[in-house]
Amino acid sequence: MPSVSWDAVIFDYGGVLSYAPQRQDLLDYARSSGLEESTFFQLYAETREYYGRAAAGYEAHWHRVAKAAGAEISDAAVKQFIAKESDLWTRPNPEVLALAREIKAAGRKIAILSNMTFELLAILRAKFDWLGEFDVRVWSCEHGCAKPDDSIYLGCLDALGCTAQRALFFDDRPRNVDGAKQVGIDAHVFESAAQARAIVERGTDLS
Repeated sequence: MPSVSWDAVIFDYGGVLSYAPQRQDLLDYARSSGLEESTFFQLYAETREYYGRAAAGYEAHWHRVAKAAGAEISDAAVKQFIAKESDLWTRPNPEVLALAREIKAAGRKIAILSNMTFELLAILRAKFDWLGEFDVRVWSCEHGCAKPDDSIYLGCLDALGCTAQRALFFDDRPRNVDGAKQVGIDAHVFESAAQARAIVERGTDLS
């Protein structure tokens, strides 16, 4: 039986507990935007960081980025994309959710630590009762800062009552994993539910 290495396991939301949007999904929205495909993806990439760190103003930011890139996108197209994009971030990964439940059943704490806007958070809370199964839920929009800032990891650890050395963290973005490692958390870039389960089972008895 493996020795227990962690008292808590922390999961990112987007790209870990939920599936990330696929390129084909975004291609459909690129066509509806009226922009060239390459231009759309350039704008989308440049807004992702803002989306994760900002509490509000995502729509206005799209227009600022488009203007800076010399592109024009209508108000209607931006509103339509943002509404559709929210749907793409509300597709839970059942295998990861099952893993989280097993960890909790084994007596460990589980947490969500996510960069999130108020708009999407309201949608998640209305749609997913299972969010309440997590002992701690830390959202950047409510915390006032975002990953990879030290304070958001430390705030999550404090809420868990757990030291960094006794926490395991999964995130799909390497810079967020690096931020967690900076404060001493055992952090891993999420690749799949199977990969996460193998890491968890190396240090936690889920039987």
